[in-house]
Amino acid sequence: MRNIRRSRLVAACTMVAVLVLGAGCSETGLPVLEPTTSAGASGTADAGGNAGSVKPSTLSQARQQLGSLEIKTIPGRDSSYERDAFGDSWSDAATGVQFGRNGCDTRNDILRRDAVPGTIRTKTGTSGCKVTAGAWVSEYNGARYTNKSKIQIDHIVPLSRAWASGAKRWSAARRLAFANDPDNLLAVDGSSNQSKSDKGPSAWRPPKQYQCAYAVRYVRAVSKYDLPITKSDKSALTGMLDGCRT
Repeated sequence: MRNIRRSRLVAACTMVAVLVLGAGCSETGLPVLEPTTSAGASGTADAGGNAGSVKPSTLSQARQQLGSLEIKTIPGRDSSYERDAFGDSWSDAATGVQFGRNGCDTRNDILRRDAVPGTIRTKTGTSGCKVTAGAWVSEYNGARYTNKSKIQIDHIVPLSRAWASGAKRWSAARRLAFANDPDNLLAVDGSSNQSKSDKGPSAWRPPKQYQCAYAVRYVRAVSKYDLPITKSDKSALTGMLDGCRT
């Protein structure tokens, strides 16, 4: 019976991945996107240019994904949510996600991925895992940071919001994957991350010039994990995507 359920999950994933995401599927039945381009010094997502710009194909895909999402009322807070339900923080044990089980914790994986190219330094004897120094440009405010203690790893779709949206019914393995999936993670300044907290797009957004990148990433993440969004979140995301430059 378990094998039958898994086969159905993989089959369903394949259909979603090909028709909606243009991607493949992991061994756990989750759609796998192409890795998101890091911000580098420009603070853009998949842009290769100025903040607020995005490739036409990326913008078109985001709009299609947004249009296909289920619209649902989502409680602002669910009292049953506990961070532990998503596994140990920054666990390397997740399967089916980029960097999973590579011998390095998720925080250091994202610090390396999102750093300004050529700036990363790592601790000797850690096989290039533990980041000791680098420079990062936060996509939430455009500022450059060289002190890694000022950088936090944000869940673009907050864990508590995912829980209230349906993740409470997921398997522990799927929740662990979601919490450590680079497609839902971004190295940003701590102040912006604290301000964002567990808010969705209708309640929080970065400065206007960074809203395009945020919206693209948010839509990708909820689409990948088949999470619903609220009517107000859809309106907010539509407005942010409309502000993208191609």
